[in-house]
Amino acid sequence: MNHDKAVWICRGRVVTLARPVVMGILNVTPDSFSDGGLHAGVEAALAHAARMLEEGAAILGVGGESTRPGFTPVGAEEEQRRVLPVVRELRRAFPDCMISIDTMKSRVAEAALAAGADLVNDVAGLADPRMAAVVRDSGAGYVLMHGYAEHVGAPRSAVPGRLGGWMVEGTGRLLAKALEAGIPAERIVVDPGFGFGKKRGENAEALLAVPALARRFGRPVLVGASRKHFVNGLHPEADGDAVKASVAFALDALRLGARIFRVHDVLESCTALSHALQ
Repeated sequence: MNHDKAVWICRGRVVTLARPVVMGILNVTPDSFSDGGLHAGVEAALAHAARMLEEGAAILGVGGESTRPGFTPVGAEEEQRRVLPVVRELRRAFPDCMISIDTMKSRVAEAALAAGADLVNDVAGLADPRMAAVVRDSGAGYVLMHGYAEHVGAPRSAVPGRLGGWMVEGTGRLLAKALEAGIPAERIVVDPGFGFGKKRGENAEALLAVPALARRFGRPVLVGASRKHFVNGLHPEADGDAVKASVAFALDALRLGARIFRVHDVLESCTALSHALQ
């Protein structure tokens, strides 16, 4: 796809993709795998948000439920208790920044959008039957992730080397569902779902399928692999340094056509991505 002309529209805001776009992760959970508890509470969240914006983030991704392997689900009420005060204060303090609500629940998405969020990052791929309508009617942007197999609507391929095709086909079914529900294509970006419903070695196959994902659907690709364990195996030269391995993975994805990067380490990621395009 032509990134110079590609745009992503989120509640009337136009995100241009001529250059990489970084989404800074702002978890307000007690149990996220990398930073659980560090930014819980409005004051800590605002301070971290200010730092990430200064370092180059264009979007702040607020999440109130961990999705790490073996995570304990929380109810919609508790998730809203965690995220809504943060979203409201982010919108007040940083009126020009874009805010993503990372949630699988339409109730949480709806409340966060009312509080000032611009887009929904849905790791469950429209598993919640109301999610499409909430996104459609709000004008929000939408991150459509290929995640757990039971949300894709087709049996998981067990054939080695077929993961990429399986992921692309599954994404196509989810995208068709979103479009049929009335979400315009220009408000959707797609996410391969690294670490979701994929075995450790299969994430490399998913990475190599990024060009096919962008070419097949003509929508920008968002990558979220920051600090996930599998990136260390793909980049042994990082010697176990999760930040270095994550940045190296982001550069791999950039070369293959990804354009939006959801990261913990904003400064390191922005610096590397910017240098890669010079």
